[in-house]
Amino acid sequence: MLGPMLGAPGGLPAAGTTLLAVAGNAAQAAAAVRAGAALVELPAAGPAAIAAFRASHPGVLVCAECDQADVVRDPVTALRTGAILVCDGLAAADGAPVPRSRLLVDVPPAMVARAIAAGYAALVDLRDDPAQPPDPGLAAGPIAIAAISAWLGAAVVRTSHPRQVRRALDMAESIRGTRPPARTVRGLA
Repeated sequence: MLGPMLGAPGGLPAAGTTLLAVAGNAAQAAAAVRAGAALVELPAAGPAAIAAFRASHPGVLVCAECDQADVVRDPVTALRTGAILVCDGLAAADGAPVPRSRLLVDVPPAMVARAIAAGYAALVDLRDDPAQPPDPGLAAGPIAIAAISAWLGAAVVRTSHPRQVRRALDMAESIRGTRPPARTVRGLA
């Protein structure tokens, strides 16, 4: 998957599906971390905001559009800074200027297996709108897609519904057997 980036400081966790939470500000990002996000997207954050967030949340990766970000969508920035690069699709990943160990390939759920077979870490971007209220009823579709994506082996799922999606990812990984269940109950008479 992400080779040396997995489990390394500044890299994605070694096992399971990482939750990438879209946040409009540092307070939303902090709430997403409390809900289980290991990666937050702060699209409008500058260097000072990223430094402040990192100081209060060590180990949480930041996706942004500046040189201080851990995850970026710009190949030139990724090459210059060593950040993880998000590529839009397999064709873009094949021509990326950074090693495969530093690539996340943004694919739809139906392409997760193909991305993994090609040696890439798959990111499923649920493309939900962070401006929408986080009503669980409105998030039912993205939550189901997140669970299926985890089942298929996606390395990262991007959402603006971190609490609900984290529960779905945990459930799918527990059923799949890649994560121990939080609680087990045996029905013995």
